[in-house]
Amino acid sequence: MVKKLCLWPLLFPVWSGAAAQSLRVTPAEVQLGDVALRSKNRIELTCVNVSDRPLVIREMRTDCSCTKPAWPKSPVLPGDSVQVSVVLTPTDRGAFYKTIHFVLSPESDRPVQAVLRGKVY
Repeated sequence: MVKKLCLWPLLFPVWSGAAAQSLRVTPAEVQLGDVALRSKNRIELTCVNVSDRPLVIREMRTDCSCTKPAWPKSPVLPGDSVQVSVVLTPTDRGAFYKTIHFVLSPESDRPVQAVLRGKVY
């Protein structure tokens, strides 16, 4: 039993460092500043496949219906990049923090997301 406990610290760094992101989104956070109520705000994101295998963006989930993403449905080859478009049309006044979650195939070890921030006047 003592030998098993002594091995645990040796294995933990391997597990904690194993998580890798397969898609890099730039910019990961977009500061929109002040935006008008019901205005259409288009944001372009660049997505780079940093893995060693092709992947597909199967879905993009957003926090609300005021955020509409559009993305290519074809596979992204290793090292290649694609443009993703997001249109934000705010329906409420005040500060906002919208998260866009990328659903990939094959799945990424870590969550892939982008954030839109700003204030609606």
